[in-house]
Amino acid sequence: MMIMYEKPEVFRTLDLDFMTGYLKQAQWAEFIELKKIINEVAKRKGTPIDVLDIGIGDARIPITLAEIEEVWKCIDKFDGIDISDDILRVAKDKIKKYNLSDKVNIKKFDAKNLNQLLDLEQRYDLVICTYFTAGNFFPDSFSFDENIDDLDHSKIKNVFQKVFKPAFDLVRPSGELILGSIYIDNTNSALRQKQFYEKCGMTVINKIAPFTATKEGFWSFRFTKERIKEFFDWIDSDKINLINLDTYNFAMMVRIKKDAEKKNEKIS
Repeated sequence: MMIMYEKPEVFRTLDLDFMTGYLKQAQWAEFIELKKIINEVAKRKGTPIDVLDIGIGDARIPITLAEIEEVWKCIDKFDGIDISDDILRVAKDKIKKYNLSDKVNIKKFDAKNLNQLLDLEQRYDLVICTYFTAGNFFPDSFSFDENIDDLDHSKIKNVFQKVFKPAFDLVRPSGELILGSIYIDNTNSALRQKQFYEKCGMTVINKIAPFTATKEGFWSFRFTKERIKEFFDWIDSDKINLINLDTYNFAMMVRIKKDAEKKNEKIS
């Protein structure tokens, strides 16, 4: 994943001037749902909650949340991780500019190593991964130098679980893991992804696989409801709540609640 965030195009993918209407709408739709979730989780807990943001980017989420007093008071601590030094520099500058350092802590960390955080006894009421970031984790062996459509899905599943198994373990009982927005796998979504990357000045190198890759090293995966349940195969499927973020089958949100008795993990 690091290759994506070493590229100058990364800032274009976060820039409203380069986002298509589909991306902008998905971003706001996930934010509306996220506000509801924060309120629900804080209400269940009875006190302000701790949040972990996987792939905090330019700190859009905490900055926007902080503008809404009723939501921001529901949060006690907001930790964010990202892997790009350039993006982290921007995020930290923004947090300082908006005087949010009392709640927001940002650090460089590779999400593929989230299992290391489990030993620190730090847990969160809400773990989030927003703006299609959950689909950006590609196998280490993937080559961006050629057109690759025939890729073993198990390799994608393995890297996905490397991130989101420990992410789920970091969630406290009665808390939730949220994939804020993910692409729905269909021809229209694939076309919209291609248009977005091309608007950012990139060249798409594959055609038919359930992901979009560019020669500049960017990758975004698309999901079906069945694929989400397959990738979260250690969790009972009835614990996985999928929310459509639009009426045209472009993006959806994933909510997974961990109940107090920890009954939603399958016994092997």
